Amino acid sequence: MIKKFFKVTLITGVSILGLFLMSLFFGARYPMDKSVQEIETKYLEDSSSFMNIDGVNIHYTDEGTGPVILLLHANYANLIDWRPWVEILSPNYRIIRLDIPGHGLTEADPLNDYSMPRTLFLIETLISSLGIKQLSIVGASLGGTIGIHFTYNNPETVDNLILVSPGALNPRVRGSNEPAKLPKAFNLMTQITPRSLVKGLLTGGFGDPSNISEELITRWHDLLLREGQRDAQMARMRQYVSGDIDQVIKQVKSPVLIMWGKKNSVVPVELAYEMKNLLVNSSSIEMIIYESGGHQLVQELGQETAVDALEYLVQFNKEAM
Repeated sequence: MIKKFFKVTLITGVSILGLFLMSLFFGARYPMDKSVQEIETKYLEDSSSFMNIDGVNIHYTDEGTGPVILLLHANYANLIDWRPWVEILSPNYRIIRLDIPGHGLTEADPLNDYSMPRTLFLIETLISSLGIKQLSIVGASLGGTIGIHFTYNNPETVDNLILVSPGALNPRVRGSNEPAKLPKAFNLMTQITPRSLVKGLLTGGFGDPSNISEELITRWHDLLLREGQRDAQMARMRQYVSGDIDQVIKQVKSPVLIMWGKKNSVVPVELAYEMKNLLVNSSSIEMIIYESGGHQLVQELGQETAVDALEYLVQFNKEAM
């Protein structure tokens, strides 16, 4: 009787696994996609707005008054992560946040183009459409790399550049004119995306993983499951080209503040000093190393980094007065 029970259980388990794998083969996803309506109902900010630029419906917020600061988030992140910065900076600054295409509430690009030129075009057009002629940029990880390129393209427009653990010097992609060759097995991430995957991403990005909240894991996971986002994330990874990033960094003229976590296991802290050395044309360079911080400083040390950024920016505003 016991042997029969185990036999039936084994056959049932194998059958379920077979059906699951077959469903994946025909394009099913686990978990299933979440609808735009479901995600927006849960994650729209009170200040949320949308602007359609060349077919991409970009989600952004525009809060506060004063000198403009553009906040650009990391890969897999979203504009909600900047809330501590908005709270601290918006009393004295006009804060623009946006979800980079393929993230948060900004839809996937119908052209399936996630190259740096396309990303810059969309962001530059948004900024221009909002009537902004001068701004400071804060970029975290991917957002930092975008910020470097934006500053290179618009040297007279950017007053200050704050780089929060930018991934620009990651040796895996640095200096390459071709996208990294990712194994085809990576595509499974677009079909099998458990919550534990997102938790693992955050764990690797925090200096102290015990600081990761369940709310943060849930939000990142939910937004990744939004219709079209998993495919967009994979497309961006497969299209990313660093190019001659060293030369781009060398041409940055604006003042720069570098923020880096000493426990950064994604982009080691040694690269912070290399970044500083490359900024040979920057009018001034400051650097803050956070002893307890990892790669995701905005998520892990949001208030602390925001206060430091405010102190840094205020000195330039005083000089301009």
